[in-house]
Parts: sequence; C-alpha cells; structure tokens
Amino acid sequence: MSFFSSDWDDEEEDDIFQGDLDALVNDFESKSRESFTAREYLELFRHYASQFPTQSGQLRVDQQIRTILDQAIIHFPYMPIFTLHMCEWLIRDQKLNRAKSYIDKALKFNPFDPALGFMQSLIYSLQGNKPKAFENLEAILQNLGEEEALLEEFLEIALYHEQFELAMPILEKALDAGSEVSAIMEKYIEKAEENGLIAALIPMIEKIIDQDPYSAEAWFVLGSAFMSQDNHEKGLKALDYSVTINENFADAWIAYLECQYELGQYEDLIKTYHSLEEKFHKTSLEEIQGLLAWSYYETGDNKTCRALYKEILKKHPHDAEAWYSMGLTWHYEENYTSAIPYLEKAYDIDRFEPDYGMVLASAYFGANMTDKWEPLYQTLTLEHPNNPELWLDYITALHENGESEKSLDVIEQALTNNPQHPGLLYRFAALCHLNGQTNAALLVLERALELNPNEHVQLFTFAPELKKARAILTCISKYTTPRLGL
Repeated sequence: MSFFSSDWDDEEEDDIFQGDLDALVNDFESKSRESFTAREYLELFRHYASQFPTQSGQLRVDQQIRTILDQAIIHFPYMPIFTLHMCEWLIRDQKLNRAKSYIDKALKFNPFDPALGFMQSLIYSLQGNKPKAFENLEAILQNLGEEEALLEEFLEIALYHEQFELAMPILEKALDAGSEVSAIMEKYIEKAEENGLIAALIPMIEKIIDQDPYSAEAWFVLGSAFMSQDNHEKGLKALDYSVTINENFADAWIAYLECQYELGQYEDLIKTYHSLEEKFHKTSLEEIQGLLAWSYYETGDNKTCRALYKEILKKHPHDAEAWYSMGLTWHYEENYTSAIPYLEKAYDIDRFEPDYGMVLASAYFGANMTDKWEPLYQTLTLEHPNNPELWLDYITALHENGESEKSLDVIEQALTNNPQHPGLLYRFAALCHLNGQTNAALLVLERALELNPNEHVQLFTFAPELKKARAILTCISKYTTPRLGL
C-alpha cells in the first residue's frame, strides 16, 4: 500500500533507475555500505514494498522497509517523500503517535509542503481530533491552488482510510480545479461495500453530479453505489441518466440490465438486451448472457432459456453458475433425472458454493437416491456448519423420510453452530411437539418467539397440523397479540 504516485512511478525515460538493483539490494542486506543516494533509497523501498505482504518473510520485509526509510530520513531530512512513506507504513499498523512525530519533524524542514500537511490532517482525523484535522486541511487547500494530481492523491488516501468527512472538502476543491474524480469514487465503491460504508460515498458522488449533471460516468458510479446497497430502483434511475447521456456506454448498459434483472423486469431485460445487440458486439454483452437466459425462463420460454445456457456452456465449460442454473430449470419442474447431471457438474466445479451442494442434495432426495442425498448433506454440514438453511433442508429431508429421531439429533447439531437462529428453533419446537415432547416444544418455542415472533408461521409451513395444537397457539398468542397501552 503506497500512494503519492508522482514519486512512485517513473514517468520519463530519463528518470528510470540505471543501476543494478540486485547489486544494490545485496549492498543493503550485507551492510557493505553505510549510506545510499536518495534515489537508491527510493529504489530499495520500491523493491521491498513490492514484496509486501504477499511473499514469505513478511516480518523481515517490514523491518527492511522501516530500516530503509529511517536511514533515508536521517540522510535526507529535507525530502518529504521518505517521511510520507514512513507515515503510510505506521498508519497501517495504527501507530499514529509515531507517525505524527515523523510528520512534525519533517515539517520543520518543509513547513509549507502540502503533502506533509495533508498527512498531518489525516493523522488528526484518524486520532479523532476532527476540528484540528479540518482546520489544518482548510489551510492546506487554500494555499494549494489547482494541483489536480495532488488533490486526487489526497482524495484517494482519505477514501482508502475511510475518512469520508475529510474527503468531502478535498473532493470539492478537486471539482473546482476541473479534476475528473468519478473513476476514483468507482474504485472505492467495492471497498466501501465490503465495510458497509456505501452510504458515506453517495453524497460525494452526488456532489460530482451537482457540479456536472451531464457526466455519464458520475451517474454510472451513483447507479453502481445504489446497486451495492441493493437499492435497484434508484440504481436503475441513475443508470438511465447515464445511458441517456452516453448511449454508447457499455458498462452502464450492463449495469442497467442487471438492475432490470434484480427488479424482476424480465420482459424489459429481454427487449433491452436485443436492442443493444444492434449497438454493441456480442462479446460486449457476453457477461450477462446468463441473466438473459434466466429471464427467458422467468417468462416461460424454457426452450430459448436452455438453448442459451447450452451456448454459454459450450463457450465456457467451467462456468459453474451456468451449469447450476441449467440444472435449476429442470429441478423446478421436478424433473430430477434431467437436473442432476447439470447440478453435479456445478458442484464438481465449485464445491465452496453451498447452494450448489444444497440443490444437488435436494435433487437426489427428490429422485429417491437415499444413498446419495444423506451422505451429501452430512458432507455439506461439515463444510458449512454455520449455514442454517442447509441444516433446515437436511432436517426436512430426514423428517419426510420418516427419520424423526435422527432429525432431532441433527437439529441439535445445527443449534450448536447456530444457537440464535429463530428458524432452527421453530423447527426444533415443531419436531419436539410431533414427537410427543410437548413441554420441551413449548420451552424452545418461547425462545424462538423471544428472538423473532414474526417468523412463527414457519411452524405451520413445516407442520400444518400444529395449527390445531392449542398449547402451541396459546404460547404464540403471548408474543403476537397486541397489548393495550403499547
């Protein structure tokens, strides 16, 4: 992880390091030289940083980097780049006070360096001293002028460290300078999605649109952000603006089709897809051909659906999702004999996707292949012990196969791994009652109702006869009947 690309990338041929890197590394590791030139220190840093953290000997590489940067700072205290890289390394390890001490020393040599000043603001922000961070940043931005490249780097760093409040004034300054920052925002959508922080990015993307409402790229990024929140209605609206502004924006069209699919607009997707075939080469749309195929299934055209999946599988024989989806088209028709070969292929290709194994086991059960469904469920529960839906499927299969006692044993195993899952508790209560263990059933049922009373209908879906069980109904009424005064 390293920013400040203007110091990292060799943009001019004359600036390419002309020395022998292997000899340089050997000199450093053998300690045959007391010091190196600034450029040599930078090359050494690049060499070791490129190995981190993927290669073995991570601790050793980390120590080498710190040694290089420390030596460089001692010999070239007036060159900010070494301090900046040292601070990046220390911030990564949450050593904020040490990072700040390096910045404070460097600022004595370069009190007006904007990168050092920004790094100081970042450290204040990470420490929770927001007023000081913004005060410091405001002064830097006022004196910075329209340095687009530097503003973009500051924005990337703030986003990388999830300091979104700090990023906003940088974004505004970058927009005023005419910088194209939509690509930067797009880059961090996936990272923000993983950490549940998309909502913090959306106001920033909207700020870009306010500045330039005719930016197809910005509308695309906004649509992507909404999609990441599973808000496909808003995503579709934003993407509609994007493709209206630039009708040749293939990525935006693909996202548009994905939104239509998620919203269940299957007929519209089919029409949109085929209209785009006239605009784009078929390979441009290949990645969403599976969505087209399934849309045909949803509209009742199974023949076209399966023909498309066969076309996909011919081109991409290792596409597990396509094998799985093809199998589903038969599975949903309870044609298990036709479904199983496709489902087996999907499972063979990707055993880490629990749905592939679950549906295959279900197909084996539907085909009365006891020698296969039960061993597969046992394997799957060992591989995915925290997947409650898997346990529920297995328990249902055992119950329907007349193995009530075994289903009780299995659900106890399931609850060991998922003790707070209401669905499993409701299933446990139902099984206890069906096996004559009424008191145990009521105790388990109360626990399930405490966790989520709204899911009690699962009892009756699994065992409709419980609708006539007075004790069960009385227990449920304690948690579901509205109480006066509440």
